[in-house]
Amino acid sequence: MLVVGAGPAGLSVARTTAAAGFDTLVVERQRSVGEHVRTSGGTASTTVGRLGAPRELYHVVQRLRFVAPHETAVVPCPGALCVLDVREFYRWLAARAEQEGAQVAVSTSASAPRLDGGVVTGCSLKVPGGQRTVRARVVVDAGGYRGKLSKQAGLHPGFTRFGVGAEYELVARSVDEDEAVLIVGERYAPTGYAWSLPWGRNRVRLGVGLHHADVRDDPKQLLDRLFAEQGLLDLGLENAEIAERHFGMIPAEGVAGRFAGDGILAVGDAAGQPTLVVGEGIRIAILAGELAGATIVSALRRGRTDAAALAPYEERFRAELGRELELGERVNRRLAGNRDDVRWDKRIRLLGELPPDLVVDLIQSRFDAGKILRWYALRPWKLAKTTVLAGAALGRL
Repeated sequence: MLVVGAGPAGLSVARTTAAAGFDTLVVERQRSVGEHVRTSGGTASTTVGRLGAPRELYHVVQRLRFVAPHETAVVPCPGALCVLDVREFYRWLAARAEQEGAQVAVSTSASAPRLDGGVVTGCSLKVPGGQRTVRARVVVDAGGYRGKLSKQAGLHPGFTRFGVGAEYELVARSVDEDEAVLIVGERYAPTGYAWSLPWGRNRVRLGVGLHHADVRDDPKQLLDRLFAEQGLLDLGLENAEIAERHFGMIPAEGVAGRFAGDGILAVGDAAGQPTLVVGEGIRIAILAGELAGATIVSALRRGRTDAAALAPYEERFRAELGRELELGERVNRRLAGNRDDVRWDKRIRLLGELPPDLVVDLIQSRFDAGKILRWYALRPWKLAKTTVLAGAALGRL
């Protein structure tokens, strides 16, 4: 087993296959796992709870504040959402995989899959000091938004629309650590959103994310503007110090058309699997990794690595998560097409009227049609004025 990429998706695959007794090698091009942070780290508290992550690896927020140019909505979410210590959480995932017997090799990248009659049988690797070829019964592309191995193996053609984010990691002694803030509107995040996410001990991630197929604004310049003007938004970042600068990309055009082939699977960003309402992908990446790992174990125990034997991973993923990701991608495109601050004001006003648990679901691309329709049943006059929400409920965006 060869896993390319030591993010949450790849490490979840590795832990599953290693625990089943299969030799598993994870290669990571960075000098250490989690060396460069490329995600804001917001996720559902149930994700870390289910994994049994140590409490010091995440910070639970108590409320969300949504800020539009002229409207604000505060939504209580006690215990539902958290912000990860991303670097240490990834390293904890790597340690768990290693405890099950997986090997993790850093400063090592995959340059190309090894193909034999169209079947992936391993990879050529760039290692410190040279090149190396590794044979593997199954290769897992968990290498991120480029989907490099997937494209080279003919799984899918890659992606053309991306979410691009710039972020400061701050030390801010005046921040309210109970409140996460999401900001929309033309001044700070045209076609995207900005965020201020506390993650404990006076640490905050302040960032801006855009869709580069939709606009060509520079998120770094917008981030500088947001940081300079944070006092206007009451973010509590006075005298904050920049500790790190982060930059990252995610595919933003929906799940890949195919991510299971002969001897190869794609997981996480390499398969186009992040949620796209607010770009949260860690929860989905871990679930995808676990599904892929279980499928690989089943296939290997039957002595098979062909596409038909690996297809149950893709089938289960689409059955369990495909609809919510498809709707999230459609919502994303609708919202990204909005350059009208008046419309943003209306949408934020609406969020303030929704039940808090429904808001938490929506920002994670969880579209519970029953919840949405029950809300509409008590407010039928809202149906014609809230087409994005209604479309999500009816699956017709």
